[in-house]
Amino acid sequence: MWVAIAYALAAIALSHAPVYAWLLLVSAWARRAPFLWAVLPPLAIAAFERGAFGTLHFGSAIGRRLIGWYTLGFDPFAPGTDPGEPLSHVTPGRFLGAPGLWLGLVFAAACLAGAVRLRRHREPI
Repeated sequence: MWVAIAYALAAIALSHAPVYAWLLLVSAWARRAPFLWAVLPPLAIAAFERGAFGTLHFGSAIGRRLIGWYTLGFDPFAPGTDPGEPLSHVTPGRFLGAPGLWLGLVFAAACLAGAVRLRRHREPI
């Protein structure tokens, strides 16, 4: 059970890394109301996409980033798995092989580098 919990914590941390890095970048950039600057651009993009194209691709991508780690990291309905054994549901190959995970980690690294640069070269308030 402890191994499955450790794996789940690692999976959620890796999956949410771009979100945390985006929040750090925006907090380093915005002088006032960083929460609004962090939340409003994605909401505006999603609203523009919905109004202009009638699709929800951006919003569903954000949703998959927030809760999609479970469907990639675990498969509770796989044939031949024991419901009482949590390690039989773990799928690290599928999770680590997902291109979205690696693209998100590249985005997270870029946001972290930007946040570090902004914080180093900012004059005192």
